[in-house]
Amino acid sequence: MSEEKAPIVVVEEAYTILQHLGGRGFLAMTGAYNLFAAGRSASNPLPWLRMDLQRNEAGVNRLKITVSATDNYLMEFYHQELVNLEPVITNKQVFEEIGVENLAQTFREVTGYETRMPRIIRID
Repeated sequence: MSEEKAPIVVVEEAYTILQHLGGRGFLAMTGAYNLFAAGRSASNPLPWLRMDLQRNEAGVNRLKITVSATDNYLMEFYHQELVNLEPVITNKQVFEEIGVENLAQTFREVTGYETRMPRIIRID
């Protein structure tokens, strides 16, 4: 009997955040994985996107990007691990009121990873 896969639910705001970072190219270049999101609702007025990160120069393994009330972004980089089945967060770096144009730049500065696929052009 075949195994049923869990459905993939796209949260529009989280998809927009990912597109601002560079979309699929961002995921390919950075190796970010386990994307988890929450959309805007009565109990959650600020949508967010969280992802796990590969090893990087900052020593962080998670990033949470929240859309602020002013339509800018709050970026929280941190290292999370389980100690005695309790989550322990260390090395937290928070950047507030980041504009769309600075999302990828802030990510590059913290992690050292390029976020965009290189464009290869042909010169005759």
